[in-house]
Amino acid sequence: MVSSLEALPNEILDSILEFLISHTLGRLRDCDHLDCMSLARLSQCSHFLNRRLEPLLYGTHDARNAALRDGCVTGNLPAIRKATSYGANPGVLRRYISNKAVLHVDQATGYREFSSLQLALKARQLEAFKLLLELGAGITPRDYSGVKGLDSQLKTFAERLAEVQSVAFLKAFVEARAETPYWQDGRKEECSQAKAVLSRLPFPEVVRWATPALLETLVDNGASLNQAFPSSFHDDPRKKRPMTPLGAACLRGDLEVFHLLVARGAQVNVDDSLRNEYSNGHTHIPIFVAAHYMAETGDPSMLDACVAGGADVNLPCHIHDPSLSPEAHFSRVPPYHVCTTPLLVYIKAIQLWDTATHLTPTEGVDHFIHALGANVVSPVATPFKRAYTNFNQELHDRNFEGIPSPVELLLVNCGIESLAIPEFFSTIRLLVQHNGTGPDLARILVRLDGQTDWSGDKPVVDVEGLWQQFLALLKPQWELLDQTAKDSLLRRVIVDKAGLRSRVGHPSVWIKCQAIGRTSISALVRAGADINCVASKNDPYPSRNTPLHQLVSSFVHTDCLVEDHLHDHPRGVYCPYTRDILESFGGFLAHLVNEGADPLAVDTSEHREDERTAIDTLLSPMRKGRIKHKGGTVEQGLMHFVAKLQGTRPATSYKGDRKNYDYDRWDAFKCIQWYGPNDCKVSNANVGYQNARW
Repeated sequence: MVSSLEALPNEILDSILEFLISHTLGRLRDCDHLDCMSLARLSQCSHFLNRRLEPLLYGTHDARNAALRDGCVTGNLPAIRKATSYGANPGVLRRYISNKAVLHVDQATGYREFSSLQLALKARQLEAFKLLLELGAGITPRDYSGVKGLDSQLKTFAERLAEVQSVAFLKAFVEARAETPYWQDGRKEECSQAKAVLSRLPFPEVVRWATPALLETLVDNGASLNQAFPSSFHDDPRKKRPMTPLGAACLRGDLEVFHLLVARGAQVNVDDSLRNEYSNGHTHIPIFVAAHYMAETGDPSMLDACVAGGADVNLPCHIHDPSLSPEAHFSRVPPYHVCTTPLLVYIKAIQLWDTATHLTPTEGVDHFIHALGANVVSPVATPFKRAYTNFNQELHDRNFEGIPSPVELLLVNCGIESLAIPEFFSTIRLLVQHNGTGPDLARILVRLDGQTDWSGDKPVVDVEGLWQQFLALLKPQWELLDQTAKDSLLRRVIVDKAGLRSRVGHPSVWIKCQAIGRTSISALVRAGADINCVASKNDPYPSRNTPLHQLVSSFVHTDCLVEDHLHDHPRGVYCPYTRDILESFGGFLAHLVNEGADPLAVDTSEHREDERTAIDTLLSPMRKGRIKHKGGTVEQGLMHFVAKLQGTRPATSYKGDRKNYDYDRWDAFKCIQWYGPNDCKVSNANVGYQNARW
């Protein structure tokens, strides 16, 4: 029996449909944009209406794309088949962008293409994914209006396929598109669609979880073996670091996968272009990842496999590049250039010192030295050559530039208090016995400082006692030094330990040479170093003054007396900021005098004039008119330092000759020192106080 709907004349039914879609049926085009929601609901009323409305529902781009999108997201397989039967491209969804306000500048109005396979993969609809492949879906240039859109789709699709939960999708795509040609610029390319995608696949991520059989299949179909891709790392899985597939195998700790990749052509030693491409890290070099894996697990198998495969255990990842900007080492961001060795990576990555593993840290270091032939002494990196005079950077470079020694790296990362751990101290002792302090022992003695924290009558951690145990390990090295080397080492420790803080550290703690630093100085004096020696020709700044005199001069002839470093107030004004520096620096001077430093030792250099002794140098700011307030906090502080050098009680205000403070005179002098006499224009606004040398 014919229903009442079927009995309606076509003209009346067409009028109803035109009313619902607000469009004339006779003028309906494939590119028109219609709201077919009412038609979709109406089609569910009867089979007759469904057959009558279906050409309208799938008759435009928007309708077919909506059906295809719904099938990809929800797994509605009939919708995918229906859309493709009416002419929809199974591989590409086209979305029409009508709101120009949300477009990016580089986007044009109209349709934007994105992959239907990627949408089904994102929604985890495996059956829809396989159906699309059966219907001919792929990622080819002919389906996209621009190279930029194609590259974006390929990259995103490859990244999603590399996820461990996408293994079934990855297998299905490779099997279906291993022989399907990839088209570019209207001509047939040599590679397949599978190779086009797999060449962009972050293969290291797949190596972390895939079976050897799957890895072989991927390598056979174009996965890159010697290219670095961003990959997650153990210390912070949220961060992506460049890594090669072989490095991922080392991090996985699977020898079968390692040997499989090597047999298929993976390079154990990456080439120079890849080595230098990522100068801010080392995870793209397999042996460094293997060293990190050994530190985490105690298992040396991956490191041994790298060395057996030809990797050089003594080759650093990078050497300093003199062309890099000097500011790179003083910015707040991580360094732009990294230089380290596998041994340094290993000891830096050790987290547990009291937990039994395959190899303890001491046994691991011993394995590096005796089994692998690693050099304990770190390679020497070429220092930067500064194009301009900046004393802050020169002092910093002299102490901390280059590659740290293993002992320095351990003590800086783990702290002096870690010497209380037997395994840590055993590792330090082994490194010291093999010259692990490096040729520049002053780096460690200058860089490390501190003092014991007390809780009541008992120390929380006796770092002073621990440091004395560490210094006892260094005695054999000190005994081998000649007198000149001992004197130079002591001079470095005295001058740079305070000077480094005046230029690089925070101003409020810049001059605090605490108990550790004073213990180091005392130990060097007992080892025979002359605390009153003059600088040798090999010293970075040779002169005729003693370490004490140079230390005082570095304090007086910088900006430490004015501006933000040492506040100058009239007499009677309390300044805890200034008092902090007075107490710490004064205590340091008193310690040097107690160790035998002579404050009256005369510098015979002609340029010294009225600064021939350390005491004269402390008095020179008042004699030359560089102190703003007579009897102020800075003047009292200088007299306090003089009293410390003389071993007397704090003296009264300065009573000797003085010149009145002159703003214009000292501004002009500092401006000439910084800008030069030809370009100098005296102005309080453009004077470089922070770098002036008086």
